[in-house]
Amino acid sequence: MARALARIHDRRVLVVDIASRNFLLDSDLLISFCDFTEFTILPLDTCMETADDGGYSVQTDIGQLGAVMYEVIVGDKCKFDIWKSAPPDATRGVWPPREDLPRTNDIWLGSIIEKCWTRGSFISAYDLCNELEAVELDDEPAEQCWTADRLLSRLAVTAYAWSRRYK
Repeated sequence: MARALARIHDRRVLVVDIASRNFLLDSDLLISFCDFTEFTILPLDTCMETADDGGYSVQTDIGQLGAVMYEVIVGDKCKFDIWKSAPPDATRGVWPPREDLPRTNDIWLGSIIEKCWTRGSFISAYDLCNELEAVELDDEPAEQCWTADRLLSRLAVTAYAWSRRYK
């Protein structure tokens, strides 16, 4: 998911609406993004690290992806919402306060999810990819150690449930 997001950003696109319902899983367990209805296409010469469109940025895309990872791992809905704390007449979103997001202590990938929700911790989605690739599954407690297949299966079930809910 993080690598796909990095490639989308390479094409100067902000996804803006990253949620578990916007991922597809094929028969080979490959994940694809879907539903780009709220995306923003930026000029080709845009510096993505500093790009901002009404409060949306590479950073907020990463924050939303952190919410998806939390939802898949924990099984509880999580939303990284830049409009929740914005004044009613605001024309741009604001970074959500930490207290608006669930705790990440004692969950698998919790420290990485926490960094997704901390502005500036990941400059790009490639930084997130590198951190995820460095995770050693053998270092995790057995009850928190998820295989890639189990994680993908959980994502598929979550995406299916959301697709049925919004049908």
